[in-house]
Amino acid sequence: MRFPFLKKSALAALLVLVTASCFEEQAPSSYYTFLDDNIASYLEKNSEDFSTFIDILKKARVWGELSTYGTYTCFAPTNDAFEEYFREKDIVSVESLTFEECDTIARTHLLDFAYYTSDLIEGAFPTPNRLDRYLAFSCDSDTVTGRIYYLVNKTSRMLERDDTVQNGVIQIVDKVVVPSTLMLPELMAQDTAISIFYNALVMTRMCDSLEYYQDLTYPTPSYDSITTGVLYHTGDEWEYAIFPEKRYYKYTVFAEPNSVFRKHGINSLSDLIAHAKQVYDESYPNDAGLYDNDPTNRRNPLNRFVSYHLLEFYETYDQWNVTNDDLVNTNFLREEWDLEDFFETMMPHSFIRVSTPNNASPNGIYINRKGTPKHNICRGVRMYAPSEMQGINQDALNGMYYYIDDLLEYSYETRNVALMTRIRYDCTTLSPDFVNSGGRNRPGTTSCTGMLNGYTKNWKFSPETLLSIRNRHQWFWSYEGDEVILQGIYDATVKLPPVPYDGTYEVRIGYPVMASRGVIQSYFGSSPDHMDPTDIPTDLRVSGPDPKIGWKSDGELGDAFNIRMHDKAMRNRGYMKGPASYRPSGGEVFRDLSSMLRRILTTQYMSAEGDYYLRVRQLLDNNMAEMVYDYIELVPKDIYMSDEGEDKW
Repeated sequence: MRFPFLKKSALAALLVLVTASCFEEQAPSSYYTFLDDNIASYLEKNSEDFSTFIDILKKARVWGELSTYGTYTCFAPTNDAFEEYFREKDIVSVESLTFEECDTIARTHLLDFAYYTSDLIEGAFPTPNRLDRYLAFSCDSDTVTGRIYYLVNKTSRMLERDDTVQNGVIQIVDKVVVPSTLMLPELMAQDTAISIFYNALVMTRMCDSLEYYQDLTYPTPSYDSITTGVLYHTGDEWEYAIFPEKRYYKYTVFAEPNSVFRKHGINSLSDLIAHAKQVYDESYPNDAGLYDNDPTNRRNPLNRFVSYHLLEFYETYDQWNVTNDDLVNTNFLREEWDLEDFFETMMPHSFIRVSTPNNASPNGIYINRKGTPKHNICRGVRMYAPSEMQGINQDALNGMYYYIDDLLEYSYETRNVALMTRIRYDCTTLSPDFVNSGGRNRPGTTSCTGMLNGYTKNWKFSPETLLSIRNRHQWFWSYEGDEVILQGIYDATVKLPPVPYDGTYEVRIGYPVMASRGVIQSYFGSSPDHMDPTDIPTDLRVSGPDPKIGWKSDGELGDAFNIRMHDKAMRNRGYMKGPASYRPSGGEVFRDLSSMLRRILTTQYMSAEGDYYLRVRQLLDNNMAEMVYDYIELVPKDIYMSDEGEDKW
């Protein structure tokens, strides 16, 4: 059996000195093309190397699929790989494996999309395997030869990659891919490098909150709903909402290694307790000293420290700021603005700001960074990339953990400096179920992800409401290329994310105008059952130039003074232009499109420890009317009433 990768990688090795550069020079999209073969016939023609894998695929009853039409990525372990796997697991042969065991192995190695290494960046394959698990993708270089190699789940090296067949692509690996079966706290317990943080996780009992995996009360939708889907119309397209067959609980943990703690004089759990008290007594002075003796209390300083590191959803490294596709390079104007998103944490009434600046040193993904590409105000905390955690299995059955390079705290400074900004929540982050179902990060297809009322955290919607997460497309008139869609005589309430400090905030929604939209009445309140109307109804079909809105292009207005006065006049009518940071398919930015608007729904005093809800109700007698929940902005008065004015980004 030929493995040309072992020869060809030497050419690329000259370009690489460290693992971080592995993805800067990608290989051709395919080394070999076998259009006369499908996955099954390819494996059979090379059965001297894949006979064990063939036997497992046949026993798992998926062999027939691989000889027919479809589009797959198949990770094919060699016979040597299975020999090592059987020896480690004390397995005699394939005959001794049950159908269930073969099914698990087979589905672990199959993805229902074709992915070439040239299409990927460090993080994970864009869609989960047939076990609903994301497989990590990373690279490294041989310390002796300097040769680059690619890894699946950090342990299975690609011996040969990107072999194209009729129904997909084959990636040959030297080890059987074995995702962890441990829950996240169990996996973290094995990592001695984070022992201080893990001991704090145990002391606060927050580890118990990370032990869930599947919601067994979830009512499995009908077969048609999870296969064909429910047909619906949005904009100019007819698409299908596919409902998840199962509902999963998944988590993300950010953990400081002991070495990071030591830099701050924290050498033990007792040191961390003292440090947390200092930070959170200042951040929450009214609670100082009241809960010190009960680390399980959610107002205890150590509990706050730990729970601020925890999120109720799972994101692979490349998914935080849509860095896994061409949206970054084509759709975002990053010269003046940091690509960023906001996410609620498991510390009550707290959130983080995650950004991928294009000129940070070192490059990477940062938490609670504040600034622009040209001006850094707060550095923030950097996540370790997978290539920096080689040899460490960070992917558990129900989540993932990341090392971070500094202390992550919801301190007074974090709340009043780093998070004192226009908070723009992409609506696909407004429920952990949007993310855990795969709705937020699905690549462009002709189907979306449908959600069930009662099984969508933070949301409540009527039986007449079809709620779905529209998959990401580069050319969509929607921020970040995806959106939450409401259709029907819809009536939906969302629990708003928290604000960092007490004060007056504008609550806004961003949306694209289309004739198929509805007319909505919005409501705001501190209880989902008692809310007040915010303003007159909003007609989502009315475009910017209408006198009710009064939109004019910046080019028509001319100088900066006229532009600012016009923006103020639009605000007086309750509207704003779209942000200047985003441009579908590299075209005009939202600010220059009269159909991309922001509606100021209400201005309210909001407490940093309060709960707030936003309800929208469709007023037309039209069960095909839609609403795009694209993004929500919570904007403090210090921003929108500042002397220099709110920036256009």
